[in-house]
Amino acid sequence: MHHPADRLAALSDAAFATFAERLGRVWPDYDAVAAPTTPEGVVEVSLVRERPDRPNDADRPADAERAVLRVSRESVTLEEVNEFAVFAAERGLAFAVLATVDEVTREAAARARAAPVEVYDGVGLVSMARDAGVEIPTPSDESSDDSDTDHR
Repeated sequence: MHHPADRLAALSDAAFATFAERLGRVWPDYDAVAAPTTPEGVVEVSLVRERPDRPNDADRPADAERAVLRVSRESVTLEEVNEFAVFAAERGLAFAVLATVDEVTREAAARARAAPVEVYDGVGLVSMARDAGVEIPTPSDESSDDSDTDHR
């Protein structure tokens, strides 16, 4: 494994989901909750915060501002960016981020610039994690309880 992103691709599903959830530190005002890793190797992290312009009161709960971070073991394609942009618009997300341990196709990157979607390839994902103080785990550091699922 030459790049830290390769280490991320080799993590067990549980460790991959934990890493993705920790990426929520990139947005410290948001609470991050990760869904389990899908069979396709994708973790979706829901980011939620109370809207600062709408304080909570006894009669009306505060409106939440929502965002989504989706981290994948596969390349990000044009089709995925298109689907994610629709998903973000339908749900009124504050922002939407697609990140992969692999590559972002040229077409996907171009579409993301025109859509309300940020994309990160493996190098960008590792940089984002390091900037947020999120450790890049090593598969060999995992306990045997977390390493029951093999991945590419």
